[in-house]
Amino acid sequence: MKTFDSFFQKALKDRISKNIYRDLQPVVPGSGMIMECNGKHFINFSSNDYLGLSQNPLLKIQSQQWIEQYGNSSTASRLITGNYSFYPEIEKSLADFLGTESALIFDSGWQANVAILACLIEQLPKPVLVFTDRLNHASLHYGCKAGQVRQIRYRHCDMNHLSECLKRYAEVQGSRMIVTETIFSMDGDRSDLEVLRELANQWQCFLYLDDAHASGVFGKYGKGLAPAYADLTLGTFSKGWGSFGAYVAGSRALCQWLINYCSGFIHTTALPPAVIGCIAKALELMPQLDKARQFVLEQSDYVRNKMQEWSIDVGGSNTQIIPVIVKDANKAIQAAKLLADDGIWVMPIRPPTVSPNQSRLRLTISAAHSKENIDQMLNSFYKIRGLIQDS
Repeated sequence: MKTFDSFFQKALKDRISKNIYRDLQPVVPGSGMIMECNGKHFINFSSNDYLGLSQNPLLKIQSQQWIEQYGNSSTASRLITGNYSFYPEIEKSLADFLGTESALIFDSGWQANVAILACLIEQLPKPVLVFTDRLNHASLHYGCKAGQVRQIRYRHCDMNHLSECLKRYAEVQGSRMIVTETIFSMDGDRSDLEVLRELANQWQCFLYLDDAHASGVFGKYGKGLAPAYADLTLGTFSKGWGSFGAYVAGSRALCQWLINYCSGFIHTTALPPAVIGCIAKALELMPQLDKARQFVLEQSDYVRNKMQEWSIDVGGSNTQIIPVIVKDANKAIQAAKLLADDGIWVMPIRPPTVSPNQSRLRLTISAAHSKENIDQMLNSFYKIRGLIQDS
């Protein structure tokens, strides 16, 4: 037995006993939102590929072309020899698209959130007061943890409570940040960005907005919700953009400061050319995708209305992310298995990803779904509504 294996095995048994054990399932992507797992085909309703760009032929072609032109790897960090000439060109185009002074590409959303928040907290004048939504993404919480700061958490999307928290610390000198998501990944609801900006102005707070699930889907031409409000916008290319990686957008001084101070940027090998080529093509196509965005939002409303007709709890969702709240982890697993028997892939989300007694089926709508796919999914949910309603 290897060192610490007994500890690992005990911890895993505890997860199994609580029905929150996780395992990896090998899947094979197909056309549209069809996928295969263990020899069976499913309609995928758990993907973040909101605009269906992950299978877009134009993105594939450009990705292949950039491999041929630039090779398989960037070979180094941006500050060494990885800053291929296309990087500054794409970052300028991205900033122009978002309407910000500057933009900077990171290797992933998780990496960017953890690295940037830790860097800000470590470098800003002390003390640093960080006000965070209680239901923020784990990467935002880990960024604060890495920066060794105690978060001042306000109730989810409760602007009155945030205002009270800010007032409570009014006499404390130092730096203030408000950190939250524009669209919450597990609940599918939205922050009140106008009030957040007003509070940030009133209390001289740096407003950090994670726009990962809005980018590509919301805003004019898919630019997201954050750029008009944030001091720092964090977006990802791995969801609505159909690729991989992340971006930061804001002032020129901010981005240049990150290049000089952010360890997660400085010491990371740059994304490979194939990925950047894919991002560049997605950026070119993004303004042309209004019909896809409209389909996603209209079908999301359609699904929510049906669920609510059947007295199924979808929380406060008003986006393409629709949580079907079943509370009990066992019932979430059971419901997911029944849907899978019908060829519908919807993953159960259980603690610790969500709070205790808040297990759910996280349902997402994509432009790659057909109307028939969506009706088939709804028919399957209708058949198990009794199980879900009893939660």
